[in-house]
This record gives sequence, structure tokens and C-alpha cells, in this order.
Amino acid sequence: MRPKVNKSIAIIGEGETEWFYFESLRISNRYSFKMAPDFPSHSDIGHILKMAERYMDERYDYVICLIDMDRIKQMPAELKKYQKHKAERRYRQVTFIETYPCTEFWFLLHFLPRFSAKVYCSYDELLPELQKYMPGYEKTKRYFTRTNLYCYLIENGDIIRAMENSEKLCELSKANPEDEVSYSEVYKLIKLLNELEPV
Repeated sequence: MRPKVNKSIAIIGEGETEWFYFESLRISNRYSFKMAPDFPSHSDIGHILKMAERYMDERYDYVICLIDMDRIKQMPAELKKYQKHKAERRYRQVTFIETYPCTEFWFLLHFLPRFSAKVYCSYDELLPELQKYMPGYEKTKRYFTRTNLYCYLIENGDIIRAMENSEKLCELSKANPEDEVSYSEVYKLIKLLNELEPV
């Protein structure tokens, strides 16, 4: 029997994709973290930061914000605001988990047969590639309610490969910040959850 974790974790997602993926992961692994909000309704950075402050005030041990970078990168003011707040002292205890372009890139990493640094600038650009491995995938509540995202990825993809390639791409992105690289820091959150609540 899994020992009860005594750390409180709030995961704040931007939208339905993140909520359904991490909720299915939580249920499948019987993790005790809280998806926050219970169901997302706003994806702007201001709302996400407000939610982060709320969970910091409630003394959560870990406050995680999942950020899709494609939308933010298209709006210079939003990107500037995000970078400014991320660097502020009061947000030091918040972990920002970025993916460029979007969370679906993390899904795609489960299926790619070899390491690839191909750049996807948007969800629309990435979608045809993802649908080769997840036929019929669409960013809709209808799809998410009939497909257990986490289980599908575990059963049909390779999470170890996704974690390894994700880490390599993040290193590549940091080493060459002037070059555009698709990357996902979701592997950091998976590692954290596994350390706190080992399967």
C-alpha cells in the first residue's frame, strides 16, 4: 500500500488539455495532488499568477504553473509580463513548467522513434504529426472525456523516451536561447511526482 504523502501540491493548468492529462495521471497513479483550479476557465498569465498566489497563501508545499509558450510568445506584452513576474522574489517558490509550443508536444515526445529537434511553432503545426500516433486527437472536452490521456500515452507510447528527449531538448533550448527549439519541461514535474509519491 502506498504511504500517504504529506506534501501538498497544487498544479495550475492553463486549459482543459493540462487538466485532463494530469487528472488522469493523478487517478491512474493514486497521487494526492490537487488540480487547480478544479476546472480551468482562463488561460491568461494574470489569472494563472493570481491562482499561484492563492495556493501560496494556503501554504501549499509545491505550487506548479503549467505554461504553453506559443500563445505567450505571440504577445510581446504578455511575454514581458510573464518573464518579469517569474523573476520576482514572491514567485520564487512557484515552479513554472513551460512547453513550446503547447502541452501536445509533450504527448508527441512519447511516440517519436528517435531524438528530433524539429521546431513546431503552434498547435496547428504539431497536430498532423500527433494524429499519426493519436488518431482523431482534438483539443475538445468530448475527446478528453472519452480518452484517458495518461493511460493512452503510457500504453501506446514510451514515457521513458519522452522524459529523456524532453530533458535533452530543454538543455538544447537553454544552451542556444537565440535558436527556436520546441521543448517541454513536463518531465521535471513527472520526476517530482515520482519522488514525492513513488509508484
